[in-house]
Amino acid sequence: MTSFKDKLDKELGEAPRFSQQLQERILHNVVQQDKQPRRWQYPAIIIGTVVTLFFLIVIGPWKQVDTSKHATFVELAQHEVKQFTSTYNWEEDTFKAGRAGWILGQQVYKKDSETKLIANTLQKAVVSKKDNDYYAFRDIWVEFDNGQVVQLKIFRNDEQLAFSDRHTNIFYKVEDDEIASAFIAFMVKDKKDIGFGEMFAFFIIAFLLVWLIEKAIRKKFSIPKEPKYINTGHQRTTYIAKFIQWGTLILYNIYGWFLYTAAICAFLVVFMMSAIVINYYYGRKEKRHYVTIGSFIVLVPLIIVFIIYFI
Repeated sequence: MTSFKDKLDKELGEAPRFSQQLQERILHNVVQQDKQPRRWQYPAIIIGTVVTLFFLIVIGPWKQVDTSKHATFVELAQHEVKQFTSTYNWEEDTFKAGRAGWILGQQVYKKDSETKLIANTLQKAVVSKKDNDYYAFRDIWVEFDNGQVVQLKIFRNDEQLAFSDRHTNIFYKVEDDEIASAFIAFMVKDKKDIGFGEMFAFFIIAFLLVWLIEKAIRKKFSIPKEPKYINTGHQRTTYIAKFIQWGTLILYNIYGWFLYTAAICAFLVVFMMSAIVINYYYGRKEKRHYVTIGSFIVLVPLIIVFIIYFI
């Protein structure tokens, strides 16, 4: 080591390698860099911002009734029905039907035969007193040709039919037994019969597809599976993202937001995009984000098929 240093000193000389002016300039630059604000190291800030924006964006379509110009049920019944949605709900204190395309698990009706049936049913309803023999049956969201909507809770009592207007809390009974029976038969008949076996098979197929895609991507691009985290920052950021996601799921469960298509889709997009951002930020050299992108591409059509077929 000493001989090597001696040879180096002979070739380069023993004079200082850096001049005093250069040393001061280097020291000044180092101090200035320390004074500059450090760039954020964790993409959790982006994740939190996106989640907040998501809540602000999707909250809009959840408003389903314009109460500022809500007409009475009698007035609305004289207009033609443009479309209506319906879903099963045996609870009297909740309402699960809403605007077409925004609510999961409901049926949408737009045909003339369907809209005329409910229009005739509504026109035969008269104000009545609710007795304990009626039980909640379905929720119906109706849009009329004048743009106004009404939320109706349907009640049954054998072959008798009744409605409760969610806006006014007025109870109506359908006096025409023939129309009431026809409407009840229509509602009962139009129900998806999906067994546990079909659901189980769908999830197994979805799991296998995602697993195969992940394995193929890892093999093609030589992406290692271990270690799971590149460094402490990667692990910490992943935990922060998971904490935000679980907190969002808890809020969804508390406020019943799982009914809304926009809320579910937005959550899944934020969930997958946060994973892509984190994997790209920390593992782009190993192309770890390719795995997340591939899984996202597979999951999107699977979710669409699940919503259309099973819900």
